Amino acid sequence: MINFCKIVVFFTISGMKTDPRAVTFSEILRSESFSGEQLKGNRILSYRFPVEITNFEYLAQRLIRENNPVFYFEKPQGNYRFLAIGSIRRFRSGGARRFEEVARAVSGEISHVVQNYNGTPDRTIPLLVGSMSFFPEHRDRIWDEFYPSDWFIPEFIIHESGGKPVVSYQVDLSKPDPERNSVRILRDFIARLNNVSAAEETKTVRYRRIINREEKENWIKKAAGVVESIKKGDVNKVVLSRSVKFDAPEKQQIIKAVLDAGDAFSAGYLFLLKSNESLFIGVSPEKLASFEQGNIHCHAIAGSVTRGTTEQEDNHLGDELLSSKKNREEHQVVVNHIQSILEKYCSRVTVDPVPALKKMSYIQHLYTGISGELSPGVSMFRILEDLHPTPAVGGYPLSPALTIIRDSEQYDRGLYAGFLGWFDANTTGDFCVALRSALYTNNKLYAFAGSGIMRDSDPRQEFEETEVKLNAITSLMQS
Repeated sequence: MINFCKIVVFFTISGMKTDPRAVTFSEILRSESFSGEQLKGNRILSYRFPVEITNFEYLAQRLIRENNPVFYFEKPQGNYRFLAIGSIRRFRSGGARRFEEVARAVSGEISHVVQNYNGTPDRTIPLLVGSMSFFPEHRDRIWDEFYPSDWFIPEFIIHESGGKPVVSYQVDLSKPDPERNSVRILRDFIARLNNVSAAEETKTVRYRRIINREEKENWIKKAAGVVESIKKGDVNKVVLSRSVKFDAPEKQQIIKAVLDAGDAFSAGYLFLLKSNESLFIGVSPEKLASFEQGNIHCHAIAGSVTRGTTEQEDNHLGDELLSSKKNREEHQVVVNHIQSILEKYCSRVTVDPVPALKKMSYIQHLYTGISGELSPGVSMFRILEDLHPTPAVGGYPLSPALTIIRDSEQYDRGLYAGFLGWFDANTTGDFCVALRSALYTNNKLYAFAGSGIMRDSDPRQEFEETEVKLNAITSLMQS
């Protein structure tokens, strides 16, 4: 057991006042639970404590700029957000077995976690965060910083729910002298939290779209070819997407735009994933799945129309969407798919009787909620593997739809239309589909949008739908 006097001497030499939370943390490490043989192996301590943060957005900007990797995730309607920085364990892979590999690696790690809440009542703070790409491999070097499957246990998480921030500090107890080193790291981090000055001035975001004049007609021609494949009976639906490139603003301006967007995009998810010097950002309207207390909740979102400029026009457009045969059929394909997956893993499944409208600031979608009571022993990542990709982002049947996507799209989707999210040691978690998203790398911003092609689709109208969806990124950068 490490002698406490050694710690006191260390603090005195450092010339810094000891924070009581660091003292409590040191006492936990010196307790019987963590002495001797208990420290051997791969054990992880998750230590949590409440904090006072006067300016979350500015603090987050600074920490995102200074650290790597970083994961920011916000659900304004759920009244929570968190910032995860650094990693003590990381699980990266690709290929056809990536779900199986991450599930096996993560289950082993969770079994070694010891949690100490230290006065924080919320026990559903994330433990692991990460992302899964659309396809199981990347083909374009712009995605080099992001693996097809990339999950990590952050060193620090600042979690805010209902305006009450909590810090979660994860420590690898298998490393040499964990008490001395980890107490120093914690004390330094608390000092950084306490040293938040007034927000810096940030210039208005400016960027220039790089126009490819042939792109529109080429995409419309490909969409027309997809319609013909559908009419031949090769496939029922294909989600055809496109990528648009911008000369990007400064990275810090992009970070600020995401952190400030909660009010404008309150009906969905906001996310930012940083890997080295690249960012993947988005304002997704769509939940893939959330898990809590033995239940799973999913959203079927497919079929869309723009918002009106007046309340009357907006309601009229919404009514047209609800009565649209093409959009209702497209939507029902997604509902049926999710329902069939959940019925494999749940003792009971509940589906909303009719679609409703989900209204974002720039678009409105058909929405159906689907929930289930999970059967004992089912694997979270096995369910996610079966759900992803849904017909809302891939097509149906999936295999021929993916073949057409690979042949028709002249870019690598990467994380676009994949999913991101978090889960804790009790497999409570939340995962969103990575839509309305963009990649920042090498001072370029690549924005992505797609549209569901069906038998009755008008390719020119589908192109205009992708333009509406791209407004999510352009309006984010201008908000």
